Amino acid sequence: MILILSTPNDDDTNLVMEHLAILGEKCIRINDLDLFNGNTKMSYELSPKPRLFLENVFFGKLDLSDIKCVWYRKFGFFDKFKKKFRGETNIEMLEYLKLEYTTTLDLFFDFLKDKKWLNNYVSVKKLNKISTLIASQKIGLSIPKTNITNHNDSLDLNESYITKSIKDGTVIDVGEKTFFFLTKEVNSKTMAQYSHFFPSLFQEKIDKEYELRIFHLNGKNYPMAIFSQRDTQTGVDYRHYNYSKPNRMIPYSLPEEIDEKICRLMKDLELDTGSLDIIKGKDGDYYFLEVNPSGQFRMTAMPCNYELHYEVAQCLKKMNT
Repeated sequence: MILILSTPNDDDTNLVMEHLAILGEKCIRINDLDLFNGNTKMSYELSPKPRLFLENVFFGKLDLSDIKCVWYRKFGFFDKFKKKFRGETNIEMLEYLKLEYTTTLDLFFDFLKDKKWLNNYVSVKKLNKISTLIASQKIGLSIPKTNITNHNDSLDLNESYITKSIKDGTVIDVGEKTFFFLTKEVNSKTMAQYSHFFPSLFQEKIDKEYELRIFHLNGKNYPMAIFSQRDTQTGVDYRHYNYSKPNRMIPYSLPEEIDEKICRLMKDLELDTGSLDIIKGKDGDYYFLEVNPSGQFRMTAMPCNYELHYEVAQCLKKMNT
């Protein structure tokens, strides 16, 4: 049996499950919120030996010892709980609840550690943006000049920079306002006003020809070119979507050398799947930016006619034998 660890409203999971149903494969989906909002009962018995049970109205009672393989899709986002606690608790209590939440998930993962995994949770959890940039350099991929600093003395204020989250971007609600933490160009005049600031990540702004979003699955890359530079709204980061005038997205053929280095990087990172962001500079070089092991791949599959959801389903079917 296949266990899918996902999150509510993830369409990629929905589409893969449709293919699994057509292929005749039985799968169980658990969303991260299901374990904590009462939709799914969980019982972790420690004696006489560890046993983990799940139960809900969709699949009844399930002994997770019967699971053969696990797809770690998206799972364990505590931030989704914050709105429920807003106004009812303080920062210290939120930190305590987050620790309890993540510790429970660690027990959940540990019970399943000997199963077959599509993206093992250990590899995903230890991944971070900076170590990934360093790993990509070691295998010969170019990256933008990158600096994490808390003062502007180490930056050339005559150069163009972008800034982004050191860890992961997020969405934060403050009162009635919502703030999206995406990649932003830094105004040198603004930077010059502050001699020191909270530790922040800066990268040189690459004069780009186009962006690449590449979905990787078990040693094979599925690349897509995004012509984001043609729109000032998406020029720095295509995720500043212009819904009235969407970017053009087309299938793309990677140079063999770049294709091989990406496969090697994913192997070194011990990732079976992931969505990679790369910039093709006007200087002809390819600049690696980051990889998201749980990035949505529908946006790559549909414009390029890649059958990625079917391919993931086939991969899970083979693992389930």
